[in-house]
Amino acid sequence: MRSLRSKLLISFSVLAFSALTAPAWAATDAAQAPVQLAMAGAPETVIVTGARIVESVKGGTPLIETPQNIQVLPADLLRDQDATILTTALRNVAGVMPGGYYSAYDYFRIRGFDASGYVYQDNLPFDNGVQINAELYGLEQVEIVKGPASSLYGAGSLGGLVNLVSKRPQPETFLTVGASYGSFDSYDFHLDGNTVLFGNPDVQGRLVALKRHTGSFSDYTKGNDRYYVAPSLTLNFDDDTALTLLASYQHDNINMNFPLTYTGAVVPGPTGTRYPITRYIGEPGRSNMQSSDRYAIGYGFHHRFNEIFSFDQDFRYAYTKNFWDRLLYPAYLGADQRTLYRYPYSTHSDWTAWAIDSRLTAAFNTGPVQHTLLFGIDYNDYSSTYRTNQIDYSDPASYLPIDLYNPVYGLPLPAQPNFSIAQELSRDLGVYVQDHAKLGKFTLTFGGRWDWSKAGDAWSGPFTAHKDHKFVPRVGVTYEFLPRAVVYGSYSESFRPQSGSDFSGTSLAPETGQQWEAGIKAHMWDDRLTLTASLYQLTRQNVATSDAAHPNFSVVTGEQRSRGFELDARAQLTPGWQAILTYAYVDAKVTKDNVIPIGDHPQNAPPTSIGLWTKYELQDGPLKGLAVGGSIYHYASQTGDLPNTFKLPQYTLVGGLVAYDFGPFVARVNVNNIFNKRYFTGSYNNVYVQPGDPRNYTISIDWKL
Repeated sequence: MRSLRSKLLISFSVLAFSALTAPAWAATDAAQAPVQLAMAGAPETVIVTGARIVESVKGGTPLIETPQNIQVLPADLLRDQDATILTTALRNVAGVMPGGYYSAYDYFRIRGFDASGYVYQDNLPFDNGVQINAELYGLEQVEIVKGPASSLYGAGSLGGLVNLVSKRPQPETFLTVGASYGSFDSYDFHLDGNTVLFGNPDVQGRLVALKRHTGSFSDYTKGNDRYYVAPSLTLNFDDDTALTLLASYQHDNINMNFPLTYTGAVVPGPTGTRYPITRYIGEPGRSNMQSSDRYAIGYGFHHRFNEIFSFDQDFRYAYTKNFWDRLLYPAYLGADQRTLYRYPYSTHSDWTAWAIDSRLTAAFNTGPVQHTLLFGIDYNDYSSTYRTNQIDYSDPASYLPIDLYNPVYGLPLPAQPNFSIAQELSRDLGVYVQDHAKLGKFTLTFGGRWDWSKAGDAWSGPFTAHKDHKFVPRVGVTYEFLPRAVVYGSYSESFRPQSGSDFSGTSLAPETGQQWEAGIKAHMWDDRLTLTASLYQLTRQNVATSDAAHPNFSVVTGEQRSRGFELDARAQLTPGWQAILTYAYVDAKVTKDNVIPIGDHPQNAPPTSIGLWTKYELQDGPLKGLAVGGSIYHYASQTGDLPNTFKLPQYTLVGGLVAYDFGPFVARVNVNNIFNKRYFTGSYNNVYVQPGDPRNYTISIDWKL
C-alpha cells in the first residue's frame, strides 16, 4: 500500500507540474512574473438549521474568520423546499436575484450585477457561460460567494459566484429511493446509495441517479426529460492520503416555454387586456426542441505530509454536445403591438473543457501568530465548435409572424440558408497565494492571484485571439468582539476578459472591479443561530460602451456602481423549529457611459428583497415526525432593460410544506405560489420577458434504508 501511495503522489505531482507548463503562451509570461500573495485556511464544520454543513470554498478559511459574506445551502434544505433548479435554491440568500429571460437555465444576479455563467462545481468551472443547468440532486450543498472571488478563482463577475459541492462516498451504508409527482404532469424517480466495498472500510462507493420529467405550464410544450447518474469511489490509502473518483452523465430533452413580450404579457396591449402567460410563441411539434448530453469525469486528491504541510488537487474533464432544432426566437413586435415576428435558429455544438487545481497548504506559527498559508495553481481549458443554420436577417420575409392574442399555428417555417462553422477557445492559468494569520482575537487574510488568459473565436473570418494578464489582490481583517462573534472589513478586486476591439483593432481591455465590504458575523446559542450583516460598495470599471465616433466599435469607458446592505440569518429556534430570514437593499446604477443615461439601473436587480423560510417538526407525541413549513419571498419592481425603458412589477411568492417522517418513509407535499401570482423573473429586452410559474404542487416520498 505504501508503494501504491508513493506512485500516486508521483503521478499527481507530474499532473500538477503539467498544469503549470501546459500552455506555452502562459508559461513564457509566468516565468517573468513576480510571485504575489493570496489566501487560505482550515476547514470548519457549523450547524445551520439542523443540517451539517462542511465548508469547501477554495481556501478553507473558517467561515466566521472569512472577511466576506459567504452563504451555504445544505441538501436537506433543498429537499424540504422542493428546489430542483438552482434559481429556486438561491431565493434563500440575501442580495441574490434568481431567474432570467429563459427557463431551464441558471440565471442570477448577485449584489446588482449579473453573475450567470460563473457556476463552479467542486471549485472547478462547471460550464462556460450559461449552456446547461446543474442537477441539484447530485449535490451535498450549494455555496454562494458574494463579491469578487478572482483572487482565488480567476476571471469572474464582480457580483460573485456559486460553487456546487458534489455528493461523495461516506464511511457508512445507506440507501434512499424515492419518487414524486406534481403539477403539469411532472414526476421523478431518484436513488442515492452508499456502501463500503469489498468489506474494506477504506474503500467506499456511492451512486446517485434519477429520471425526471419537468412539465411546463406553457401551451403545447413537452417540458424537460432528464436522465442523471453520478457514481463516485473513495480510496483511503491511509489516514493521510485519500483519492475520490467522480463521474457523471446528464441527458436532457427540452421543449419549454419561451419568453414573452412586455406589451401584452406584463402590461395590457392594444386590446386593453393581457394575453395568458401560457401563450406559446413557437410552432407546436415543429420548433423549440433542444437536446444535450454532458459527460464528466474527475477526481479529488488529498495528502497530508506532516503536521505542517498538506496537498490537494482537483481535476475534471467534461464533454458536452448540444442540439437546438429550429428555436423560434422573438425578434420584434409589429406596429400593431400584437404581432410578434420570430426567426428560426438551429445549431449543433460540441464543447470540451478540462480544469485542474493544485493547492499546497502550510499550517505553522511564528511566535504567537498562527498562519495558514496557501499556495495554488490552476489551469482551465475550454474549446467549442458550432455548426449553425441561420436565416437571411436582412430579408423581411425570413421572419415568421404570430398574433399573440389570437395565434394561428402551422405557417411554413422560414428557410435557414446560411450555414456556418464557428470555433471558440479560452485558456486560463492562475497562480495564487494566501496567508490567513491569527493573533488572539484578530485575523488577517491577505493575498492575491496573477492570471494569464487567452481567448479567441472564429465566428466570422479568420480565427482571432487576444491575451490578458492581471494581478488581483484581496485583504481583510476580523476581530472577535464576543465569543463566536466578529466584525470584519475587506477590500478585493475582480477582472473579466471581454471580446471585441476598438476602432484601431486593439482588443478591449478586461473589465475590472473593486469591492469594499464591512460587516458582522455571529454564531450564537451553541451555533443554533448564525447571522451575517454586511455593507458593501462595488465599482465595475472598463465596461464596454458604444464608440460614438465609430459605430459598431466599443471603448472601455463605462462604469457602474452598487451599494447595499444584506442580512442573512439562519436559526434553529427550538428543537424541530428552523428558520431562514434574508433582507437585501441594492442601490446599483450607471455612473459613466457614452450612451446609457447616468443614473440608470442595471436590469433585473430589484432594489429591495426579503425572504422568510420556516419549518416546524413535532418532536414527540402521537404525531411525532409531522412537520409544517412555509415561505414568503418578496422582490421589488426591477428595471427590464438597459437603458431603462420599462420595469417589471414587484411580486410576492408564498409557499407551503406539509411533511411526515414515519420511520423509514418521509412524505412531503409542497405548494409553490399558493396565491397564483402572475409575475416575471427577468428580461433581456421588451420581447424577452420570462414569466414565472403559476401555482404548482409536488407530492414526494422517500424510503430510507
